[in-house]
Amino acid sequence: MDRSLFKYILRFTWRDQAFLLVLTAISFPLVYINLELPKRIVNNAIQGKNIPATFLGFPVDQVSYLMGLSLLLLTLITTNGILKYWINVYSGVVGERTLRRMRHDLYQLVLRFPLPQFKTMSAGEIIPMIVAETEPVGGFIGDSVVLPIFQGGLLVTYITFIFMQDVWLGLAAIALYPPQVWLIPRLQRKINLLAKERVQTARQLSDRIGESVAGFAEIRGNDTLQLERADISHRLGKIYAIRFDIYRRKFFVKFLNNFLAQITPFFFYSVGGYFVIKGSLSLGALVAVLAAYKDILSPWKELLNWYSTKEDVRIKHEQIVSQFEPDGLWDKKLLDDTPPTRIPPLAGEIAPSGLSYSENGVTNRLDRMSFRIAPGEHVALVGDGYSGKEDLAQLVARLNLPSGGRLNVAGVNFGEVHQAVPGRRIAYAAQNAHVFTGTLAHNLYYGLKHAPVHPVAYDAAAEKVQQRRVRDALAAGNSPYDVAADWIDYEGAGVADRAELTSTAIGILGVVDMAREVVGYGLASTADPRSYSDLAARALAARTQVREQVKREKLDACVELFDRDAYFANMSIAENILFGMPRHPDFQPARLAANADVVALLREVGVLDDLYAGGAKVAELMVELFAEVAPDSNLFEQYSFISPEDLPEFRALVSTIGRRSIDVLSEREKGRLLALTFKLVKARHRLGVLDESVAAKIVAARAAFQRRYEGRDEICEFFQPDRFSPALSIQDNILFGRVAFDQASAQSRVNALVRRIADEQGMEADLVRLGLEFDVGSGGSRLSYSERQRLAIARGLMKNPDILVFNEPTSGLDPNTEIRVLRAVLKWAKGRTVLWTLSRAELAREFDRVLVFADGQLVEEGRFEELEREGKALPQLVA
Repeated sequence: MDRSLFKYILRFTWRDQAFLLVLTAISFPLVYINLELPKRIVNNAIQGKNIPATFLGFPVDQVSYLMGLSLLLLTLITTNGILKYWINVYSGVVGERTLRRMRHDLYQLVLRFPLPQFKTMSAGEIIPMIVAETEPVGGFIGDSVVLPIFQGGLLVTYITFIFMQDVWLGLAAIALYPPQVWLIPRLQRKINLLAKERVQTARQLSDRIGESVAGFAEIRGNDTLQLERADISHRLGKIYAIRFDIYRRKFFVKFLNNFLAQITPFFFYSVGGYFVIKGSLSLGALVAVLAAYKDILSPWKELLNWYSTKEDVRIKHEQIVSQFEPDGLWDKKLLDDTPPTRIPPLAGEIAPSGLSYSENGVTNRLDRMSFRIAPGEHVALVGDGYSGKEDLAQLVARLNLPSGGRLNVAGVNFGEVHQAVPGRRIAYAAQNAHVFTGTLAHNLYYGLKHAPVHPVAYDAAAEKVQQRRVRDALAAGNSPYDVAADWIDYEGAGVADRAELTSTAIGILGVVDMAREVVGYGLASTADPRSYSDLAARALAARTQVREQVKREKLDACVELFDRDAYFANMSIAENILFGMPRHPDFQPARLAANADVVALLREVGVLDDLYAGGAKVAELMVELFAEVAPDSNLFEQYSFISPEDLPEFRALVSTIGRRSIDVLSEREKGRLLALTFKLVKARHRLGVLDESVAAKIVAARAAFQRRYEGRDEICEFFQPDRFSPALSIQDNILFGRVAFDQASAQSRVNALVRRIADEQGMEADLVRLGLEFDVGSGGSRLSYSERQRLAIARGLMKNPDILVFNEPTSGLDPNTEIRVLRAVLKWAKGRTVLWTLSRAELAREFDRVLVFADGQLVEEGRFEELEREGKALPQLVA
C-alpha cells in the first residue's frame, strides 16, 4: 500500500479528480461574472448610466435593464449553486469509495500478516485503525485535489476582480497573505508532531482497555481495580495533555488568521474611501470590492483548513500504513492471486529438508530439521511447551512459512504454492481454535466456503440492487462476490447436495462425540410445522408415547402433563389463565395485570378480588422479609417479587390496606398487587395464597379467556393436545407439560425420557438439522470450551482432507472423552495422513509413529513401544 497519501489518491481516483476539475474550471468564469454584475447594476442600471438602447432588437429602458441584469444575476447564482452541489456530491462519492477501498486494502494486508504478528499486535489496535482512524482520511480524499483548486481558483478570481477595480486595493487585499503563508506551516509542524503522538497514545489506550475487558475476571478476582483505574487514568491524562497542547496551538493559528483577515478592511475603508472622495474610484466599484473581499475570507479559510486537515490526515495515513507492513508480510501471490483451477491432492509424502523457523529472525524455534512421513501414516508429535512441535504443526498446515530449508508435501513446495492448496486439502484444529459468530452449521461448514457455488435467485428488483452492489464493489476495488450465495464446496466435501452434506455432518458430529449436544440444541429449538411437517407429526406421536411412558414408569410426580381442565402447580397464575403462548405484547404475563380486557374478564368470573387479596398478602410478606435487606443484595433477585426500587411504594400500599382496605386503592395500585399475584407458582411459592376454590376459579377464567379469543392466534396460541405449536420448543411440544419444581432430578429424568422417545420416533436427523441452526453467540461464547474444541475438529473433518494436522485440539476434554474422540478420529482418518501434537504423551501409543521434540530439534522418532524404554526421552514426557 502506498505510503504517500496523494500517490494513493491519484492512483485510484485520477479520472474522478479530472472530472471534478472540469466542473471546477467551468465555475470560475461564472463566479467572475457574478462579481461584475452587482457593479453594473449599481453604476449603470440604478444610476441610469451607459444603458444600451436595444438588446437583440428589443428596446431597453432603465427599469427593464435593471430587471434583466437582476434576472441574469439570479440565473448565475442558481447555476453556480448547482455546480457546487454536484462538485460536493461527487467529491463525497469519490471520498467514500476510496475510503471503502482503503479499508478493504488494509483488511487484505491483515490477512497477509505473519501469524506471530498477532502476538504483538492486538485486535484492539487493528480494529480502530481500519474503522475509526481511516474515517478522517476518507473524508479528506474527495476534497484532496478539487478543494484547493476550487477554493484557490475562487481566491484568485476574487483578487483578480479587485485588481481590475483598483491596483492599490488589490495590493491591500493580498498584503498580509505572505506572512501567513510563511508562518502557518511552521506552527502546523509542531501540531503535526503532537497529532502523531496523540494517535499512538490513543491506540495504546484502546489496546489497554481491550486487555482489561479480556482480563476482567483476573482484575476482579485479585482486587486490582485501583491499579487498573490508575493506569487508565494516567493514559487518559497523557492524551489530555497532548490534546490541550494541540488546541492551544491550533486556536492560536486561528486567532492569527482571523486577526490578519480583519485588518484588511481597514485599508479598504480608508484608502478606497479616499479614492471615492477624490473621484478616482466609483462607489459601485468600492461596494463590489468590499463584497468580493467578504467572499475572499471563505476560500482563504477553506484553504487554511484544508492544509491543516491535509497534514493531520497525512500523519494518520503514514501511521496506519506503517503498522500494516510488518516484517514477514506474506507475498500477495500466495493469497490474493487467482488460485489454480485444479487443486492437486496432497495424499503424498511429507518431507521437510533442513527446515528452520524463527519468529524474530534471530532465534530458531525449529533448527535444520529433516524427516519423512509416509502417506496415510498417523504420527504423534510430543515434547514440552517450547519443543517446537506446535511450530512444526503450523508449518505443515501452512499457517507459517519456513525461515530456512524446504517443506515438500506430496511433491509440492509449501514455500511457493498458493494458499488454496493447503487451505482446501489440509484440516487444522488447535486447542484455542476460533469459533465464528453465527450458527453451528456456519462453523461446521466454514472450511468448505472458498467461493460462491450457487448464486441466489433474485427477483427483478432485487437483481437490479445486486448488480448495482457489484458495480460499486468493483469500482472500490472490493470483492464482487455475493455473501448471500451458497458458498459450500459440495464436491470438495465429497457429497452431491445439501442433504448428503447434512448426513455427513451427522456422522462427523458422532465421531467427535457431539451429536448429543446438537440434538439437545434441536430439542430446545422451535420449528414451523409447514416447513417441518414430518417432524411435527413425529413430535405429536412422541407426545402420546410420553403420556403412556409417564404412567408406565410412574413419573407422575416429576411432570404435570397439560390438561385444559386442571390447575397446574408448576405454572404461574398468569400462565394458568393464558394456557398458551401469548403473541400480542399486551397479553405477555408481565403486562397481563395492566390489560383492561383481562381484568374485566377476571371480575366477571369472580376471581379478581381473590387475586387482589393474594397480591396484598404477598406484598405484606415481601415488605416484612426485606425491610432490613440492603438494596444491592442478591436476595432481592433470588427470592423477592418486588425490586428494591419498588419496595417503598409497596410499603405504603401495605400500610394503607392495614389502616383501611383494598377498596380505597386506585385501579393502578390494585394493578400493582395483581401483578404480584400473577407471578405466583404454587409448587415454588408456598405462601398460602392459593386454595382449591381460587384454583377452580382460575381454571374457569381460563375457559372464559379461551372462549373469548378462540381462533385468534395473533393474541394467544392455546395449548391443544392434537396440535404442534410453533411457539413451543420441540421438547415442550413432545412433553406437553411442565417439569415439577419440587422433585429432585426431575428435569434430568424427564429430559432422558423425551430424548429416548424422540430417538424411537426417528427424529434424530431432523433434530440435528435444527440443532445446527443454533446460534453459538459472539466468538462461540454460548458453547463450552470442550464443545468449541470438538467443533473445530469436526470443521476440519468436514473438509474431507488428505492431511489432518491437529495441535492439541482435545486438551479441554476430560480424559475419557479425549481418548474416545482421539480413537474415533483416527479410525475415521484411516488411509489419511495425520500429525497430532499431544498434551499428554501417553496418548501417543494410539499412533503409528512418534516424533519427540526438544529445543527445536527432533531428538527421537519411532514406534511408541520402541521409544518407551529406559534411557529414551519419551518416558520422561509420559511420566
